[in-house]
Amino acid sequence: MFIQDRLTYLLRQALNHSATDTELQELSNLVKEDQTGDISRQLEELLMEELSTTPTSAYDSEYWDDIAGKILSSDHVEVTPQAPAAPVIRRFSLRWIPAAAAVLLLLSAGLYWLLRSAEPSPMVTTTTAAIENDVAPGSNKAVLILADGTQLPLDSAGSELLTQQGNTRISRPTGGQLMYSALPGARPLSTAPSYNTLRTPRGGQFQVTLPDGTKVWLNAASSLTYPVAFNGPIRQVQLTGEAYFEVAQHADMPFKVKVQTGADSLEVLVLGTQFNIMAYEDEATVNTTLLQGAVKVNSNNNSKQLSPGQGAYLNKQDHILSVIPHVNTEEAVAWKNGFLQLEGNDIAATMRLIARWYNMEVVYKAPVAVHFRGLIPRNVPISKVLKMMEMTGEVHFEIRGKQIIVSP
Repeated sequence: MFIQDRLTYLLRQALNHSATDTELQELSNLVKEDQTGDISRQLEELLMEELSTTPTSAYDSEYWDDIAGKILSSDHVEVTPQAPAAPVIRRFSLRWIPAAAAVLLLLSAGLYWLLRSAEPSPMVTTTTAAIENDVAPGSNKAVLILADGTQLPLDSAGSELLTQQGNTRISRPTGGQLMYSALPGARPLSTAPSYNTLRTPRGGQFQVTLPDGTKVWLNAASSLTYPVAFNGPIRQVQLTGEAYFEVAQHADMPFKVKVQTGADSLEVLVLGTQFNIMAYEDEATVNTTLLQGAVKVNSNNNSKQLSPGQGAYLNKQDHILSVIPHVNTEEAVAWKNGFLQLEGNDIAATMRLIARWYNMEVVYKAPVAVHFRGLIPRNVPISKVLKMMEMTGEVHFEIRGKQIIVSP
């Protein structure tokens, strides 16, 4: 209780711009000596509570950047033991640098507004001044491909009825969303189903409500193919890339997601549940993470049943499907909630993530051995993301047009 009370005091001092250098150092020490993560979790809860009642006029991004720099300089570094000939891999915590860095540093006002929002969204508009060679974050944009091949560009603007296919109306109730709904009094058609494809580019995301009420969030560089009406004994869709599903319950009509990646195919069979599938071609595994309900994952004549909080991972190299009994579900859906998830990622995995969302190409000048932990908001310009990563002191970036140049 003493530590929590002390954390509350130190955080309020910092929020009120009245913390002394000694108090900031004490806050830094509490964070860097946190071995179990308990202090970090308490600090995050306190920060969220304090920011929810802090007047917007009291927020000063330059002040927090300065605090970030001071505490960063004393953050501890874990060194993973390696054989003498192997490179040393340094693991830096981005999440709790300057007293919970991905939170306290705030990457300017962008994350602050996310924290103040009741329902954080990666589409919050930032007011960061333009920086030379900077690149804006991704946004709500996609292409809807109709059954006859017609392509309809979609973005965040406007709300309108797009078209009608058979007895199904296709509309955009709000920017960034697509909705399929049956016409009043319409009966299922006996003809073969027509299929649509929703495709997001690199630097895009979109949400669709399918004809059965299932909601799907598509991440960047992804596509979902589905019928405009579900008439058969099973509701089946096909996915590439990454998507989060909230499946509408229809006990007599199971829902199936099919994924084809290289030589491997994977199926996720559900009745009603919430789960995330990550199946990018440039990733080494296909990951299925279950948040609620139950799913059965099938691949290469192997089947795994998942319970909430578990994950199934298909290794593309050895084609083995395995189950992880305890996974961090928040990490799996961080992208949907407006964050870039760097937890445990090496530089290559991190840069693939960033390249997809900012539609950039990554070029390495030399090998870089560094791992990252933490969350970074997806609604900030690329310069803010790279600046935070550079604070490790182990990697440097340069933006050249649509290229990110990486060097030690």
